[in-house]
Amino acid sequence: MRRLTALFLMVASAGLAQQAGSLIGTITGSLTGEDGTAISGGTISLHLSAPAPSRIVRQTTEWTAVTGTAGAFQFTSLPEGRYTVCARVQNSAWLNPCEWNFPTPTATISRTNPVANVTITLKRGAVIPVRIDDTGQLLAKNEGKTPGAGFLLTVLSPGYIFRLVPLVSQDSNGRNHQIVVPFNTPLTLVVHPSFYHVNDGYGVSLAKNASTKIPLLVAAGQQVSPIKFTISGAGP
Repeated sequence: MRRLTALFLMVASAGLAQQAGSLIGTITGSLTGEDGTAISGGTISLHLSAPAPSRIVRQTTEWTAVTGTAGAFQFTSLPEGRYTVCARVQNSAWLNPCEWNFPTPTATISRTNPVANVTITLKRGAVIPVRIDDTGQLLAKNEGKTPGAGFLLTVLSPGYIFRLVPLVSQDSNGRNHQIVVPFNTPLTLVVHPSFYHVNDGYGVSLAKNASTKIPLLVAAGQQVSPIKFTISGAGP
């Protein structure tokens, strides 16, 4: 009798787990620019921000997909809950709405409404290129090898949120960084060299082991020339 009871409990628990973690929903959508352009090759991030109550099954809460030729994407076999959707298009002028706190689409999957469709519309931003001339390859020679050697490039936005300016390419004479920022938004480029001697585009030396702050404000439609720095030496 005890063995039958235990077997019943095991079967019942398995059934509850399957029910709690059942995959029922589909979210489809499209990614476009504010000018109506369909954006292919964009990365869509789906986050289950409010899952349906479940104390039995630990659910997956993050998914990613890449948009097709018409900007279309699809997520299937999703559990119940409320979802937020973000989009990122690498090496482009399209802004990630989640990164810049723009309104983003949401979708809710339930047993009564298992299918949802969303449209993500991206704003175009200003491309900020930063060139670091380093003919002596001092960055490569010291990074990860010399204690305290670093060259930090960030953009400070309203609300004191720092965003790294990503490295996009490098060559024998230096490195190219680039970040896309919203138009008509007061920002600050923060340069913090440690160990390195750095000059700005006018040949003026930057303070070492301290932050230099450069105001940024790009009017709508304006193009930005590369902001240049030169590594002139290294050491104390």
